[in-house]
Amino acid sequence: MKIKQAHWHHFFGGVALLLLIIQILSGSVLTMFYDPHLNEAYASVQKIYNELSVVAWIRDTHRWAALFLMVAVIMHFIRSFLRKDYLNRDSKTLWLTGILLYLPMLGFLFTGVILPWEWRGYWFMEMVPNYVYELPLIGPSLSDFLISAFTLNRTLVMHVCILPAVTLVLMGIHTFTRVMKRTGGLTLYVLEHTPLTLPFLLAIAVLAYALPMPSQDPAIIPMPLDGENIPTAEWFILIFYVPYLYFKGFMATLFAFYIPVIIFLVLAIFPYFTRRRRGKSGRNIEQETHPIERSGAFTKIMAPFQKALGARAYAKTLAFLTVFLVSMVLFGPLYAVSHKSPTYGCNSCHNITAGLRLGLPPATFKDRVMNPNLKDNTFMVGHWFYPQVIW
Repeated sequence: MKIKQAHWHHFFGGVALLLLIIQILSGSVLTMFYDPHLNEAYASVQKIYNELSVVAWIRDTHRWAALFLMVAVIMHFIRSFLRKDYLNRDSKTLWLTGILLYLPMLGFLFTGVILPWEWRGYWFMEMVPNYVYELPLIGPSLSDFLISAFTLNRTLVMHVCILPAVTLVLMGIHTFTRVMKRTGGLTLYVLEHTPLTLPFLLAIAVLAYALPMPSQDPAIIPMPLDGENIPTAEWFILIFYVPYLYFKGFMATLFAFYIPVIIFLVLAIFPYFTRRRRGKSGRNIEQETHPIERSGAFTKIMAPFQKALGARAYAKTLAFLTVFLVSMVLFGPLYAVSHKSPTYGCNSCHNITAGLRLGLPPATFKDRVMNPNLKDNTFMVGHWFYPQVIW
């Protein structure tokens, strides 16, 4: 079967769709073995790892697929931005729904980290209200509501019902409506993208087997800093918390909250304030002139490379390097600030043998009067990254 437009960087949207299907299927399996009770949630996760090795592998597949899904979605955005899809009048709605899809994606990560209810999940649950506290006007009230209303049952409903429903509605507008009009519909679309997705699925399967979560304590206890330099989907969430490590007061809030919100809003409305320029003939200038031909100096510098590679290979190489460099600009800072996160290390100290059992909330659970550190973002993020120093 021949894949249409057989250019690997055109298919990140399709890869993201297939990975989302993988998440739905694997998540459905995990739901059947999960007990959403404060005293039993982590025990149900441990039972999976101790007695149901196949389901444990599915759980780690679910974790690693979340990382690849976020990368695919961001790469799809980069390709769309560089192709200037936002200038197409017919694509403005697709652009807006694509940007809005980032909200449920982040929601999946937030709730997905909390649900296993090991100490890492508990710690993250306590950090979420602190973050929304920074919202103007409604922040304090929303923070109090999240603290008082939190239960694992509600978090599970959010993760497996509400967020999937929102995602399906947005996906219906963003993808399904358009794909269903094509010959072969959604089935052919999935089949066309499956061959390209297979290497990613193989990588996910291997990583899930080689780097599982250490959920077999106290039989298997990791070191406190285990998980450093191992990419996880949590990195995409931690990027919003890292500013509290380096800044205080308003500056921390500026980088952690206001700047991300401003960037999100600008990207969402960007197409509605941008017009495609047209030539005298009425044709789009972008279609008349190749981007690399607009800069005379750049064309002269690159002329020897274009001659050596040939026009077609040169254009493909330039496109690849452009996407690669833009990706590094986005993913580089993410790695730089998140690679020290000891993803697996919580179980080393918070386990039965240490007297702090995983899966059971402490006496100060949600009580910011008894334990004021819970509302201190600097302490909370510091303990997450440097538990051997800040505790």
